[in-house]
Order: sequence, then C-alpha cells, then structure tokens
Amino acid sequence: MLILYLTDNFVPETNSPALRAFEHARVWAREGAEVRVITSVPNFPTGRPLAPYRNRPQTEILDGVQVTRVWTFMAPNKGVALRSLDFLSFAITSFIAGLFETPDVVLASSPQLLTGLSGWWLATIKRRPWILEVRDLWPESIVSVGAMRSNLLIRLLGRLEKRLYRHATRIVTVSDGLRNRLLERGVPAEKVAVVYNGVNLSRATPRKKNERLLRELGFDRKFVVGYVGTHGMAQGLEVVLDAANGLRGSDVRFLLVGDGARRDAVVAHAHALKLDNTALVGLVPIAEAAEYLSLCDVVLVPLKRTDQIEITLPAKVFEAAAMEKPMIVAAGSAAADLVSRYGAGLVVPPEDPEALAKAIERLRDEPDLLHSLKAGCRKLADDFDRDRLAIEMLDQLKLTAGRSPSTQPPS
Repeated sequence: MLILYLTDNFVPETNSPALRAFEHARVWAREGAEVRVITSVPNFPTGRPLAPYRNRPQTEILDGVQVTRVWTFMAPNKGVALRSLDFLSFAITSFIAGLFETPDVVLASSPQLLTGLSGWWLATIKRRPWILEVRDLWPESIVSVGAMRSNLLIRLLGRLEKRLYRHATRIVTVSDGLRNRLLERGVPAEKVAVVYNGVNLSRATPRKKNERLLRELGFDRKFVVGYVGTHGMAQGLEVVLDAANGLRGSDVRFLLVGDGARRDAVVAHAHALKLDNTALVGLVPIAEAAEYLSLCDVVLVPLKRTDQIEITLPAKVFEAAAMEKPMIVAAGSAAADLVSRYGAGLVVPPEDPEALAKAIERLRDEPDLLHSLKAGCRKLADDFDRDRLAIEMLDQLKLTAGRSPSTQPPS
C-alpha cells in the first residue's frame, strides 16, 4: 500500500505535528507500507530554513520514508498575512508535487486547513480515498486565541472547513473532544475516528539531570519548574512569569525553552518584571530539548482560557510523562482530565498565577506526593506509546483504502 502523506511540518522541526508525522510514517514503513511524505523545507517557527536545508525542492530518505520537500513562501510563526501566504503556497506546491505520485490512499494533516485542500484536490484527480487528520479546529481556534477577528476570510475558511469534512472519505482527530465537536457540527459518527497523540518511548526516557546545563543556568540544588515547547498564543506563558514573580526569594527556578508567536512578548514581560529566578532559552533541537526537560522537577502545561480549552490535549503531556516529570496543568481541559485520571500531576485553574505558585510550592514541599506522581507518569506514557498508536493510524489508512487492518489485538 502506497500512502501519500501531506503535512506542512516534519522533522527536523520539533513541534508536535512534525514529530507525530515522522514517528507515524517510520512505523508504517517498518510495517511494510510504502510511505511518501510531501512537506515543506523545515523552517518552523522562525520562518528560516534550518541548516543545512535551503528553500528549494529536494527529496531524501528518512528511516525508510521518502520525504519530498517543496518550496514555500516562508514566514515566522507570528502575524496573519504572511503566515496565510505560507499556508497557501504549501497547498499549491504540495498539490503539484502530489500529481507525480500514484497513491492507494491520501492523508492530509491539519491544523493548517489548506493542506486539507491539497489532499482533497489530489484525491479527486487521482480518484483515491483520503483521510483528513484534524489536529485543531481551524479557523475557529484562530479567533479563539485572538489571532484574528471574525471577518470575510474567517467565514471563507469556515466554509472550506465544512466542505473538507463533507468530502473526506474519513476523518481522524487526536482527541475525543475534537471528535465530539465534529459530531455536533453534523459530521456522521461512523466517519470520525480518534488516534491520540502519544510519545516515542525509545526517544523520551527518564534520565539524570544534565549537570552541565544546571551549572550554566545557575540552577544547582534548586527546585526547577519548566516549560519546553511552543511559545504561542494558546499557552499564555505570561501567567508562568507572574507565578515566578510571586516566588521571588525561594529556591524555585523557572525554565522556559522554545520559540513561537508570543516569544518576544514573553521575553519582554520577563524583563519588565526584572525576574532573577527565570531562564529563557530559545529554540533548540529535539535531543537538546530533552536535556533541558531533564532539568525539571515539575513540568508546566499552561493554556489560556478560551472556548477551545476543554478539547485541547497538548502533546507535551506525553513527553513529560515519558520522562517521569510530574505536571501542573493550568487548564480545565482534556489535558487536565487525563493527568488527573492517571495521577500524573496537579490541576489548577487557567490564568491564575497564585494558584500555580501554590501548586509549585506544594510539590516542592511534599516529596512523597512528587514520587507518587512519577508512577502515574509512567503508566500514562505506557498507555500512549506512539508505536502502538501509529499502528492504529495505519489501520485507519488500510480501512480507508479498502484493505484489511492489522490483526494485532487492542491494548
């Protein structure tokens, strides 16, 4: 079976869509499928090609997967106009590249909705079934986080969204909350499946704190609270800095690693508060990100209070769990429900720096609780093993292509 996979993000990019796409594709190839990925030249979130890549068409083989990278109009992950051109350019160039393929099934992954448009076009021309992978409710989430107000463009994207849902042979979401939202919009239940996000247990493993990084940051013998991931509009990382401001003079240190649309604003807020207990580190490679995560005694999962919050399940939950890092989820969401159910962390209200600070102090002062939460992390990670979930996604592709799914029993 030849799978044509359209995804705007792919490794060596380090965001959740890139990791999910790569780790799924490599498992499918290992299971005997022929996988051809069409993606952009890696540039997220800076809008500049990651070395040694250049923004030109090229093909490479990664873990048995053929990866075709197309030219796109690159823009940093901030603003609307230039990012829209970025998304549109990928829809066009991925479509052109896909014309030269003869797939059995097409898979197009959001959150940027125009990738779905490319998948729909290709599936129609090739007369092949296709899956739309819905990782986010686009364009609703754009308005929800305040990136744009409702306008003509948003309304047009909303119409496109409905058409894609209608024309997709099958839809796969990454959470039950997303699936429920689609059902509320009239998408037939039998058309929508869920394949959760997860974690590669061979890549994210418990490890000792990196002593070199501790010394460089001045975090020796400190209780380290960290966030490693996208600094976007949905996270509201300013609340973390406000909590840090409230814990001045204690042995708690805050670590924020990553880049994104709100990175400059986060840095400016930290400088305005004149924080001396917080380290701000920019974008780092995947392997290095794990070393920074190793420094954390507790990992933060903050989310802004929006109408999307209850269906949001950040992939960083699974990464932290695999490294046995107890979490504080600052959100009333699917992430909060999951972490609570497994006993892998504490939950506090979103955008409440005082509640966040109190939860941090509690975990610092109660080592037995911290230890028990690590056990919950282990169980959570084991139940969301990315390799097993990749097989579930492969079964969805086989069903869509009219093939028999794998005979592996459900876990």
